[in-house]
Amino acid sequence: MSGLSSYLLSTLSKVGGIGGSGIPDFHFTIGDKVEQDTGNSIWEQHNSLSTNGKREATVFVYNKARGSSYTAVAQNALKRMRTLRHPGILRYLDGAETADAIYIATERVTPLSLSLDSDGCDDELKRWGLYKIVETLRFVNEDCKLVHANVSTASVFVTKAGEWRLGGLELVDVLSGDPSCSQIYRHYTAAIPGYAAHMSPEIQSLSWGSVEDGKLGAIDGWGLACLIYQVYNGTLTSAAQLHAQGTIPKALWPMYQRMLVTDLRRRLTPSELLQSALRPHSFFDSEFIRTSIFLENIAVKEEDEKAKFFSGLASVIEGFPHIYCKFKILPELLKLMEFGGGGAKVLSSIIQIGKGLNEEEYNEHVSPAIVQLFGSNDRALRFSLLEHIGSFIAAIPTSVVSKKVFPDFVTGFMDAAPAIREATVKASLTIAPKLGQKVLNNDLVKQLVRMIADPEPGIRTNALICIGKLCTAKKGVLDLEDGGVSESSQRYVICPALLQALRDPFPPVRSASLAVANACAAKWDPVDIARRVIPTISLLLVDGEKPVRVAALKAINAMVARVETHSQDMPDTAMKKVASTPSNIATAASASSAGGKQSDIVSAPGSSTAASMNAQTEAAANMAAASDGWSGWAVSSLSNTISGALSLASSLPISQQQQQTSLDIQAESAGTGGTSVNPVNSKPFSTVAAASAAPKVNDTSSGWEFNDDDWEGNTGNAWDEDDDWDTEISTPNNQPTAISPTSPNTRGPSSGRKSGGMTMTSTIKPSAAIPSTPPQAPVTKTPLKLSKPALKKPGLSGSNTTTTTTTTPPTGTQRRKGLGAMKLGGGSKSPALPDDLF
Repeated sequence: MSGLSSYLLSTLSKVGGIGGSGIPDFHFTIGDKVEQDTGNSIWEQHNSLSTNGKREATVFVYNKARGSSYTAVAQNALKRMRTLRHPGILRYLDGAETADAIYIATERVTPLSLSLDSDGCDDELKRWGLYKIVETLRFVNEDCKLVHANVSTASVFVTKAGEWRLGGLELVDVLSGDPSCSQIYRHYTAAIPGYAAHMSPEIQSLSWGSVEDGKLGAIDGWGLACLIYQVYNGTLTSAAQLHAQGTIPKALWPMYQRMLVTDLRRRLTPSELLQSALRPHSFFDSEFIRTSIFLENIAVKEEDEKAKFFSGLASVIEGFPHIYCKFKILPELLKLMEFGGGGAKVLSSIIQIGKGLNEEEYNEHVSPAIVQLFGSNDRALRFSLLEHIGSFIAAIPTSVVSKKVFPDFVTGFMDAAPAIREATVKASLTIAPKLGQKVLNNDLVKQLVRMIADPEPGIRTNALICIGKLCTAKKGVLDLEDGGVSESSQRYVICPALLQALRDPFPPVRSASLAVANACAAKWDPVDIARRVIPTISLLLVDGEKPVRVAALKAINAMVARVETHSQDMPDTAMKKVASTPSNIATAASASSAGGKQSDIVSAPGSSTAASMNAQTEAAANMAAASDGWSGWAVSSLSNTISGALSLASSLPISQQQQQTSLDIQAESAGTGGTSVNPVNSKPFSTVAAASAAPKVNDTSSGWEFNDDDWEGNTGNAWDEDDDWDTEISTPNNQPTAISPTSPNTRGPSSGRKSGGMTMTSTIKPSAAIPSTPPQAPVTKTPLKLSKPALKKPGLSGSNTTTTTTTTPPTGTQRRKGLGAMKLGGGSKSPALPDDLF
């Protein structure tokens, strides 16, 4: 609806004179009047805006009620404003003439007299302003063949950038020769307020012949001298004041005097002044003017000239007037960057100028251009952005950084150029405060962790340093939003990466990793520190580099202190207590009647009953079967539990089949001469029996009574701790070794367990099935050859018949199996443990 309204108002203003200003075909409003010296101009100056409110302007209003002479010069001004276009002439935007007034809309300007009175012009701006007026007069005289004839402070205006514009075109006309031209400057000089103070001698004396014979532009040369005097010395009331130097610069004074010569053929014209003042060490020879001239003509400059110019621009603009840099140089540079020119060197100048802008101005002019530059593919430009990011990122809103800047910023981590990757890592600390916690933890931290594996060692080191600073950020130093790096990121993302970096071959990387680990230890899990971090750091205590060793010692002390603090807060034991119930007591009583005396069971406080102990025994047996092939047990508590269970089960009676097998073995042993050889150990049974009679050691530290080979009246083949499968077995000469078939429930020397400090091994493969009732194979006797090597460990063959080299114990003794020596408080009368229990 608003668009339709604007269209209707625009249409009506064109056909019926209705518009925002109420003036036909005029698209600017009439705003506040600009205060100026009374009587200096026939125009009233107003600040205004375009009817759509998007463009600032200045509107000059002439009231026709002043008289016909004034109306003639006002109409001439409107005519010349429409036809003359030059960067130094006041820019014409719109104009209209009604029955009552004349309206001229131009760019927003202020009178030079007001600017001089407010000390808004410094010396450089005055110098540059005079250059612009001189160059514009040269254009009017030489190119347009016109004469201005009204040069003074009243005809010069100043833009918001501090540049001077030439106006006051009321008397502009051709010099002579054209009959159709009225040569208005000859007839209407009296219509210009205050014109007598700066009127040239030839106009005052009406010497038009000398004007026609003189040089083109001589009249404007006199007016230019009057302007120079007013700029440096103030108000001009008569021509007699012009010969006083006052504060006119010495470099300009000789040329100024030549412009006051009465002879028009010898008077210095604006074109001649421009040539003389641009010479080396002359008035217009300054860095500020050369820079401004180059910027105005940059479109026609060569690339090498541009590169040379922009390489030194950032260093020279520091001394330029701030208002000029802000409204003149900065727009030119931004325009240049928008069309892909200048590159990184232009960016440094933009950033330099942007330091003097307030937040509103920065967001209006600089921020949009910089945000757009982050998407550039020019590596030099991107490197310059990353290098100077600290000077402009603070002025860009957080939402813009997260949505527009960071997606292009993060691509630098994956760039093929190492310089870009390193600059991106360093810039992470600067951009981090402008990111939310989600983006910080999910994107930035993970990218930095990925850079720990970068091929360049310097990048790896810098990535670790950045991670450490992010994790230890403090208010006032690095203000991160919402608490910074989360604890989960430090534990599950950063910690594993640091453990990997501790093995880096580059010493600074290891040192940096230790420093970060030391800083992050307070937020890591103490269990992870004890199990993963401390073992890894301990390797660096003997590192080849001293800085690494020192850092490792410092870090490990911090880790140990962290674990020690956590250990003091842990409970004394992790074992769960089982409450005593009537059912548990009844179960314990039944177990006592079946296995012996109740006093044989030693119960620790909080321990379970016999029923629970049987469940533990079954679980231990299953574990032993599943882990066949282990070299031994290392957990003594589990061994004690199994030992107690086996001793408790030893109260069961020996089966009839096993007794028959024992008698057969005794018979075989009687035929060998009464001496039996143990296949496991070459010692005779008498030696083993003597060893078993040694004092026993009871271990009741865990509540279980442990007796090693303590069974009275019996001898056995209890495995000694020093048993060696490869020990050569020796027998008397010409004495054959008895070979008997292995009973179904008899374990060979190839299986074993560790209990009570004994080492047991097993070579039986789970895949080989042992027949429950093997066939009775004939017994063969083969004498051992002393030259043969020691017997190897027997194993299961592919057939169903298993033969084992064994010995027969002496007559009258009961054969026992290994673990039968362990019991749970049993006596000498306890029955033997059957082998078919497992």
